Amino acid sequence: MKKSDRFPQLVTSFVMAGFMSTALSGVFTFLAFGLSMAWVLNWAQSILIAWPIAMSLDLLFGARLRHFSAAMSKQMERKKTREKLLCS
Repeated sequence: MKKSDRFPQLVTSFVMAGFMSTALSGVFTFLAFGLSMAWVLNWAQSILIAWPIAMSLDLLFGARLRHFSAAMSKQMERKKTREKLLCS
């Protein structure tokens, strides 16, 4: 990866990890504690734990997973196109 490509990747990882950590920890702590002060406190603590883990995982595996997803999408699109051609 070129040096100029690193900053956008860091920003993307930071934002994605923050969003996913906040959303998922909020949902799962809500399920565990219900709407209470304990939920808010545990949610905040969970975000602080989950965010760096999620960001590290995204930095380590994100590019490969996006490449894999793109390849799967292309394959599915080709299959769909072939089926349309055969049915026509």
